[in-house]
Amino acid sequence: MANTNDNSAICPHCGAEIQVDHEFCPECGELLAENVLCHRHSSKPASGVCIVCRLPFCSDCGGRVQNRFLCEEHDTLEIFEGMARVFGSSNAVEVEFAKTSLETAGLHPFVFSRKANPISLGAPEYTLYRSSGEYDGHIVNEFKLMVPCQEVQTAEKKLRELRFIK
Repeated sequence: MANTNDNSAICPHCGAEIQVDHEFCPECGELLAENVLCHRHSSKPASGVCIVCRLPFCSDCGGRVQNRFLCEEHDTLEIFEGMARVFGSSNAVEVEFAKTSLETAGLHPFVFSRKANPISLGAPEYTLYRSSGEYDGHIVNEFKLMVPCQEVQTAEKKLRELRFIK
């Protein structure tokens, strides 16, 4: 791990700037400490730390997805640039209410929406995000409520309390 100054260093896996005393990289889950054991299997060495739940896991319990370490519980999350999708709807008002509720709880939500490009005669723009589905051959647009990966569990708890998700 290369040092950039007295308090920070560069992650050897993803190149993110991290604190020298961190045991793992919060951006990619690269394990930097030695002799860390799996959260589920106390006899197996951890291969990485899930960037969502922040727990160490062995290669049986987690792995790299798009260059980020995720446990089995979180490996299906839609993640882009450190943000994970926690809720989606075609109803903009519903998503805005959920966003405001998360902000009130001290979180940092962001709404991503897929939109039609008027220049391409109504064809949807292509993005890195998946649409929410198809209905009779038409794409159902979705407003995606995203939060930083480390806020996913708190956001999901709040959204469950509000009955947005199960």
